[in-house]
Amino acid sequence: MTDEDFWELIGTLGGVIDEDGADLLGERLSSLGAEEVEAFCGHLAGKVRALTGLPLEGRPVPDVGDEGRPPIPLVGDAYENLLYAVVAAGRERYGAVLADPSAVEDEEWDAGQAELLVDVVATVLWDVVGLDWAGDFDPLLSGLPDGGRWYDTYRGSAWKSAPGAYMKAAHALDRVLNDSAEWRAWWRQAGLRRIEVGVTVNADRNRERVGRGREIAKARFERDRSYFADRDPAALTALAAEEAAHIMATIAEALGMTPPPPLPALPR
Repeated sequence: MTDEDFWELIGTLGGVIDEDGADLLGERLSSLGAEEVEAFCGHLAGKVRALTGLPLEGRPVPDVGDEGRPPIPLVGDAYENLLYAVVAAGRERYGAVLADPSAVEDEEWDAGQAELLVDVVATVLWDVVGLDWAGDFDPLLSGLPDGGRWYDTYRGSAWKSAPGAYMKAAHALDRVLNDSAEWRAWWRQAGLRRIEVGVTVNADRNRERVGRGREIAKARFERDRSYFADRDPAALTALAAEEAAHIMATIAEALGMTPPPPLPALPR
């Protein structure tokens, strides 16, 4: 993929990042082959990385979300959103900022939905290529040490906060599994660096899916609101253990692995 091809695809956004533009870009990217999608991601990461080398962080950059209020210095997520908004604006505006970083303060940007660009690119990269945007391309996240983990997890609830007893037991199990030589040996048969597991309690559905990528696997477990079911702390601790056993059995079946070892005992 040439630089011209990259900017032509970015042009489908119409200069800003919104849901319609992101959907259109996703459709275009999904129609490409794996090599072209990977190349597009390389171009995007390179463009953003070039911006990170400029003195942009902390500048008071005008944004449409300011609604007439004085601009504030951009840091954290707001700064990252600006980087993607500058790329999404197209070659001409991107080049102007690259040539003169102070030019970023001369006009108003629309960075509020910048995560839509990252989300659609990450989805297509995984679905078509089997690579992870955050781990393999994201200029702000890729290459960070993973602490030697083979089992990455996150848990949350779109309905209400997850109970503390459940979270405490689940995270304790995660740590024990990551540190277990027996479980590391079991995971090596997958031939992948790690697996990312997400458990989310939603209001109205139960769904599970496991996907193998080129270097990692991803598993998603969605549960309805009855999952916690007003359990007491002891029952929530037991739920975390049942959950871990089910997750591992599901992963083993999906990836064609041998059955997992027994769960290790938690330290007291």
